[in-house]
Amino acid sequence: MYKIIFCDLDGTLLDDNKEIPSVNMEYINKAINKNCKFVICSGRSNMSIDYFNRIFGFNKIKNYAIAFNGAYVYRTDTNEKLIEHLVPGDLALKAIKLCRNFNVDIMAYRDELLWYDKPTERINMYAKRNMVNTNIVSNIEEIAEQPVSKVIIIGDNEELKKVEAEVFNQKMDKLMTTFFSAVNLYEFNPLGIDKGRGIEELSKILNVNMEDTIAIGDNYNDLSMIISAGIGVCCINGENGVKKYADYITENSNNEGAVAEVIKKFVL
Repeated sequence: MYKIIFCDLDGTLLDDNKEIPSVNMEYINKAINKNCKFVICSGRSNMSIDYFNRIFGFNKIKNYAIAFNGAYVYRTDTNEKLIEHLVPGDLALKAIKLCRNFNVDIMAYRDELLWYDKPTERINMYAKRNMVNTNIVSNIEEIAEQPVSKVIIIGDNEELKKVEAEVFNQKMDKLMTTFFSAVNLYEFNPLGIDKGRGIEELSKILNVNMEDTIAIGDNYNDLSMIISAGIGVCCINGENGVKKYADYITENSNNEGAVAEVIKKFVL
């Protein structure tokens, strides 16, 4: 009997319209009734995840969520912070300065706000989709005077690949955990912190063996938890580079209830 399902949001639990397919809702409730916890594990902020926690009623029961790609673990009913890992300010500043050399939009999360200094349509769309409060500063370097949850950039995929190449060229991957969370999003997170670390830390708190967990995702920021979980699942719509590490690839896409398929196959 699997005790926890760790599930990504975008491209996994949510369809392409950023809504939860009704069949997913149905089977998640069935899993919970079988005493299997359902934990959202997303690159999104806790503020964004809480919108979905309320849909499931997780704000009224003792449940958990993992935000910022494993860096922030908390209880959903009390908002009690269990674990928080931050990017030191000097490293956040280093990332920001590197990104200034490319045609990308730069943002940083700190104090439950999304900060930026150059408003663009891409940033507006990102903030709206992720349901986060924003704040504009004259120079985003100021935000790095204190530790941040993460630095994140938006841009065309080819431009982001140039950023990634420079990250490796400057060996910044030895200082921070960096990855694509979507084709147009590239992130700088605390070193050694990813979704795999997040689900391992929460499982330890709950005294659950990793063999008794399932992780479902679709993108490269999900890879670590797919590898760490007892059963790692990649949605059929996921990246090929992620699929090759999965124990199971769904027949249904995120639009067709991939999460429900996993629950039906492994939990019920």
